[in-house]
Amino acid sequence: MKKPFVVGSISFFFIILFLYTGVSKLMDLHLFREQLLSSPLIGPMAGIVVWALPIGELLLAIALFIPGWQLKALYASLALMTLFTIYVAAILFMDNHLSCSCGGIIEELSPRQHVLFNSACVVLSVVAIVVERKRQPSIRFNWLTGSSAIGLFLLVGWTLFTAFSVPAAVKTGMEGRLLPSFDLLLADSATHLNTADIPTGQPFIVIGFSPWCIHCQAETRNIVSHIRQFGNTRIYYVTPAPFSDMKTFYLHFRLAQYPNIIMGRDGKDSFLRYFKAPGVPYTIVLDAKKRVKLVMFGEADALTLIKALAE
Repeated sequence: MKKPFVVGSISFFFIILFLYTGVSKLMDLHLFREQLLSSPLIGPMAGIVVWALPIGELLLAIALFIPGWQLKALYASLALMTLFTIYVAAILFMDNHLSCSCGGIIEELSPRQHVLFNSACVVLSVVAIVVERKRQPSIRFNWLTGSSAIGLFLLVGWTLFTAFSVPAAVKTGMEGRLLPSFDLLLADSATHLNTADIPTGQPFIVIGFSPWCIHCQAETRNIVSHIRQFGNTRIYYVTPAPFSDMKTFYLHFRLAQYPNIIMGRDGKDSFLRYFKAPGVPYTIVLDAKKRVKLVMFGEADALTLIKALAE
C-alpha cells in the first residue's frame, strides 16, 4: 500500500466518523445535554461541551479534507480520540450504568467494545501520522503500516457490525442521574414521604402511573404475579392523579398486602416532569446509590425489571 493511500484511507475514515458523530449529537441535542449532565466528570461543563464538541468534530472533518491541514488535523484527531478513550475508560471504571454521549450507533457498543473501538482509532491516527511524516518509506515499512491499517479497519468494522446486529437499547440521557427530591402523600392519606429519605444500599424501582391506564394495570398485575422474585426490593408507585383515584387503584390490586410496594400521590407531578416522561407507565430502576440504571416507557415486564435489579 502506498503512503498516500494509507493516509487518505485513514483520513477519510475520520472524516466520516466525525461527520456522523457531530451531526448525531446536534440532531438530538437535548439527549446529548442530558447525557453530559449525567457525567460526574463533564457535568459542570455540560453547557459548553454540548456545543463545542459536535462543532469541533465537524470542523475537524473539514480540516482532514484539506490537504494542507491534513497532518495537523490528524494530530488533533489523535488528541481527541485519546481523550475520548481515557474518558470512556474512566466512566466505565466508575460506573458502567452511566450513559455514553458518543452519538449514534456507537453508543450501542458494549463497554469492552467501546474501549476497543476508541483504542483502534487512536492507533489508526498514529499510523497515519507516522506514514505522513516518513520521507523515504521502505517496502517493509509500507507493508507493516498497510497491514496494520487493514487489521485496525477490520477491528473497527467488527465492533460496529456487532452494534448494528443487536437491538438498540432505548437511551433517555437520564441514566446515571440521581433521583430528585419530591414529596409523596401515601395511601393511608396521613403519611408523607420525601424521596430524599429513601435509604441507599439497595436498588429499587419507581413507577409513574395513572390509575385508569390499562397498561399500568397490566404491568401491576405482572409485578404482583412475580412479587416473590422481587424479594424485599422496594417498588414505589407515584401518580399525580387525584388521591381518590389512586386509592381505588391501591385497593383494587390489594397492594397493602405487599410491604415492599409503596404508593404515593405526587401532587406537583415532580417525577414525570423531571424525567420528561412521554406518558405512563414510566418505570425506572435505580441502583443502591439512587442513580438511574434503566428507564422503560410503556408496559414493563417484571422479569426484565428483576434482571435489571441484579445487574
